[in-house]
Amino acid sequence: MVTEGVGPTFQTWIQSLSDNLNSLNPKSLSDERRIDLMKYQLRELRKVTRRMNQQIIQLEEQVALLQENKNE
Repeated sequence: MVTEGVGPTFQTWIQSLSDNLNSLNPKSLSDERRIDLMKYQLRELRKVTRRMNQQIIQLEEQVALLQENKNE
């Protein structure tokens, strides 16, 4: 079994980044705003990756259906 190129999922990376952001202690209002912006961006990234995963699943189902029809 080849596992080259297999690594953490996007969700794992996003969760790790979120954990790291939550552990930060801003020293100034500017730092706090930057952290808030990064948290917002991570939430948006989660939404996008969820949509992408749904599209991938749909496309894989379509490919499987087309392959079945081709083999018939």
